[in-house]
Amino acid sequence: MNRIRSHPDPEELLHVLTEVVEQVEVIWERSRSTSPAPLSVSQLRAMFVLETAEYLNVRDLATALNSSPPSVSRLCDRLQAVGFLDRSSSSVSRREVELRLSDRGRQYLVELRERRTAHLRDVIGALPATTRSQLAGGLARLRDAAVKHNRPPGAQHETDTRSA
Repeated sequence: MNRIRSHPDPEELLHVLTEVVEQVEVIWERSRSTSPAPLSVSQLRAMFVLETAEYLNVRDLATALNSSPPSVSRLCDRLQAVGFLDRSSSSVSRREVELRLSDRGRQYLVELRERRTAHLRDVIGALPATTRSQLAGGLARLRDAAVKHNRPPGAQHETDTRSA
């Protein structure tokens, strides 16, 4: 296992982060595959984006997902079919549809996070307390930067009440 320097350059940090993400993806795939309603990665990404906004229209969700509006519309059809997405007419424009996570969709994400947490608990628990403390601070700052970077244009934001 390679040691990282105390002041790594961005490329070194990116290399380590990529390795961590790959390992976490393996662990999280186990969580997703044990779900009563497994979703595709694209569907999960859409739900995570919708979770951070009060509502979005199809165009804004497509922009956030870097996809085309017709593809996102079909993806939303599938999420609505399993009860994870609500659609309603926009109060601003009669031609626009507002997309929101349903209560069932929000509950699905809560349960998914619980399964993911259970799978990662042993990995995190094996770290020394000082390492966990340093990791918590760094990850919180990385999360905040990623949320800011990924915020869809025109999103009506809710206050995030999830714990880290």
